[in-house]
Amino acid sequence: CHNTDISTAAAARAALQDFFGSKFPELATSPLYITGESYAGVYVPTLADELLRNAPEVALKGVAVGDPCTDTPAQEQSMDMLWYAHKHGFVPDADYELLSSDDCDYTARKPFIARGKWVRGEGNKWEEPAVTATAARKSDECTLAERKFLLTTSKGISQGWDGAYINELDLMADAAALDWTLPDTLNYYNAEYMNRDDVKEALHVEAAPVGAWPGPPSGWTYTSNWNACNDAPGVDSMVQFYQTIAPQLDTTIVFNGDVDPCVSYEGTRTAIEEVGFPEVEGGSYRPWFFDKVAASVELLQEKPTLFAPDVALRDAGAQFGGHVVSYAHNLHFATVHGAGHMVPQFRPMAGARLLSQLLANASYPFAPPLPSDDDPMAG
Repeated sequence: CHNTDISTAAAARAALQDFFGSKFPELATSPLYITGESYAGVYVPTLADELLRNAPEVALKGVAVGDPCTDTPAQEQSMDMLWYAHKHGFVPDADYELLSSDDCDYTARKPFIARGKWVRGEGNKWEEPAVTATAARKSDECTLAERKFLLTTSKGISQGWDGAYINELDLMADAAALDWTLPDTLNYYNAEYMNRDDVKEALHVEAAPVGAWPGPPSGWTYTSNWNACNDAPGVDSMVQFYQTIAPQLDTTIVFNGDVDPCVSYEGTRTAIEEVGFPEVEGGSYRPWFFDKVAASVELLQEKPTLFAPDVALRDAGAQFGGHVVSYAHNLHFATVHGAGHMVPQFRPMAGARLLSQLLANASYPFAPPLPSDDDPMAG
């Protein structure tokens, strides 16, 4: 079973047409908003484009993508774990400069989502790329610097090591391996939940050809088509998709947790700048806030430590949520302060405010425009 970005967008479009046209026709005129995170940075814009071109009967109104694959050239450095580890003080300046120099030319392992091609091998195990890192072997000094880097950064903020002591999805969260089969990890709890009979029934997937979650089965492959989390120079990225879809939608929001090691916000911000839309008046970088309300004792006792690590038993009132910049065609880029790769998991209250802004279709979501020099309130 071979899949691509293009085939996935077409299949998802067909599924939505069936959903609204056959399964739930009473919802056919309801406004549709599509959201997603991580590699959905490709899925969502390409699906939106597919719907706008080939399914005008679907009432698509807006999209939001978080910590997304967007544009490889803009995001290349921000997915470099050596760069990220140095940025946060895990690698001394001298070691970073040595490993980055032509003498060593070290290339750290890319995140899983940036492989460009995925193959599910025997035993439902992912096949590893032939080369995952360029080893620093040009001198003993380079070798020592590389080993120090791996030792002091949880194997380069590894996404594949069950002994990881740094969370590869949220720098400020408790340690957790990215392994669906490892007990006491959030992924393990997620897999247990999705495999429950009552959950399958609620999702109407009891008769699905795939009996277990997560998949996919052995023999499944996926290849990226676009220059987003994929090394494809000269091919369009999501920058070009946003240029096309944002003018046709009510609201387009791209957001990024500001402590995400997997997709750091700097590259995403640069990619959205490269869409080329002008900032609206008063729409430049400005802070936004959310209401931090008290959690219940029951929630604190029940939740895993990796869900909502900032919740507390007391109301805290208005809290800094991040920054937002607003462009023409109601395109917005927002950071989410303290959030890692999955904003709703790590900062659910800020995430709820973010989604409310998508649905509000406001010209200045999150925060009012900055005052102009002529505004009497500016002083």
